[in-house]
Amino acid sequence: MDARRTERQLAMIGEVRSLGPAVWLRGGWAMDFWLGEVTREHEDVDWFAWAEDAERLRDLLVARGYEVLGADDQQLDVVRDGEEHAFAFVTRRRSDGRVLVAGGPWAGTPWPEGILDGVEPGRLGGLECPVVSPEAQIEIKRMMPVWVPERPRREKDAVDAARLEAALTALHATDDTLVHEGGAFLNFRSYGPGEDWYHGFRWLHTKHFRLPAAPLPDEDLLAALVSHEQFRDDYAGGGVLPLGRRHGSFWRRLITPAAYTPVSATDAARLLRTWADQYGRVPAALEADLGREAFARLSSATTIHHLTGVGEDDFHDWGGVHGEFHELVAIDRTTGRLTLLVAADD
Repeated sequence: MDARRTERQLAMIGEVRSLGPAVWLRGGWAMDFWLGEVTREHEDVDWFAWAEDAERLRDLLVARGYEVLGADDQQLDVVRDGEEHAFAFVTRRRSDGRVLVAGGPWAGTPWPEGILDGVEPGRLGGLECPVVSPEAQIEIKRMMPVWVPERPRREKDAVDAARLEAALTALHATDDTLVHEGGAFLNFRSYGPGEDWYHGFRWLHTKHFRLPAAPLPDEDLLAALVSHEQFRDDYAGGGVLPLGRRHGSFWRRLITPAAYTPVSATDAARLLRTWADQYGRVPAALEADLGREAFARLSSATTIHHLTGVGEDDFHDWGGVHGEFHELVAIDRTTGRLTLLVAADD
């Protein structure tokens, strides 16, 4: 693999991404950004862009030294420093928003469903870029020879599809190390109208799990938690989705055990208390339930971990809906229980 060429292409991807018009990587680079690793050398860089941005995109690229190799209503091909970029233009069907081929002999043909919508951005190192969905990548790589019979099947497409399928299988796999035993949802507004404490749509959601018989280190328990089906909860009304990719405000696959920081019971309780009483002291009934579901579990925990390693850069496509989002994991080895506590305002 030519490392210098790879670095050059990555720099160009960052440049194109920053131009302004919406663009999505497709092809081999889309796969690598979604996987988070460079798997092979790439001959060029393939993109999707909106047809309405075609002229503006062309002018911006030319202003940055790119030479136009070809341009029509279907695609824009440019080159600079020996690196070719191909922008396939797309549009939306008015009736249902489906992404369509914008021009050429296949104009109006739909691309795979969900190809651009609700897709988490890909990342390589510190560079982030929108990509087509991995499911759509697989379908395109497998079906292109069917859609375009004169195009031969390529070994690299089969290898790429296999890599993506393996990553999706791992993402959707459920870890049964922890046994879910229920939980509680405390909606502040259900405790009746009040004074200042009543402000905002605040709630506390707890989920309780039984630890395995064989003791595991905290890192392994956190790994089991983020891989559990119950972790696939957007905490915004969608509930738990078996193939859910969102957790609260964040893309689920960006939350790893390393995103949690150990915290003392005192500091965890202070965080929760500050959040709960920020608009005034809560009423007695709510205080009692918070004590049972949250504060008692924090005080008895062997260890507590606070989700701090994700932020706005890790938000999913509508991840800013929570005014606050606090997550604590309390591990109680005496009782053999783990509790996931989420406190949020929405």
